[in-house]
Amino acid sequence: MIFKYDRGAQRAMRGLIMLALLSLLSACATTTSLPPPERAEHFMAPPEQVMQSTMAALAERGFVIVYADHALGELRASYAARPEWRVEAQVVKDPRGSELLLKGWQGRVALGVGEFDRLATAIAERLGEGPLSGSAVLTP
Repeated sequence: MIFKYDRGAQRAMRGLIMLALLSLLSACATTTSLPPPERAEHFMAPPEQVMQSTMAALAERGFVIVYADHALGELRASYAARPEWRVEAQVVKDPRGSELLLKGWQGRVALGVGEFDRLATAIAERLGEGPLSGSAVLTP
């Protein structure tokens, strides 16, 4: 049995198919990425020392400091890999010392807060506040 549609039904069907295809294409084109989560670390050291330690720890790992403003407490660094790694840090004065906020991307993908564990530990060690810098550490 052959179905015959009148011209109006054929146009309506074509219109629905085109609408479905356009909505699929526009959905792919308008995906937005969420801002990366921030890792917050608190230190007893003043902001200037935290900024210097952050810069040194990043440079030690092969990052290039792209932008650093000590007055604003802002820092941007990148690592030449495929895809490129980018890290942004902000140091603000805290009533107990300083607060360091870290966020980053690997290409277009945001890094999770756990990706900064080693960096945060290295910064804390440079400041003398790390897990291995306390007096409770026993050496053999």
